[in-house]
Amino acid sequence: MSDWSNEFGGESLLAQDAWERQEARANFRTEVWTTKDGRRIDIKDMEDSHLFNAYKHSQDRLLFREMVLRLFEDKLRSNK
Repeated sequence: MSDWSNEFGGESLLAQDAWERQEARANFRTEVWTTKDGRRIDIKDMEDSHLFNAYKHSQDRLLFREMVLRLFEDKLRSNK
């Protein structure tokens, strides 16, 4: 083990694990949301109202990321 690993111990492993999880879900818009009645919808195809309501009930980070992305896309389009 390197001196760096010795100095930071398990914290560096936790950071590495978090980074890998983030990388694995970097393309979150391809994720599928399953509705309470069993329908499957790509997150990117959800209507804004459905996206917001699903987030309010689930607090799912992927839904939050999609909402933020849409807000910034709209903001950038309106500034042109």
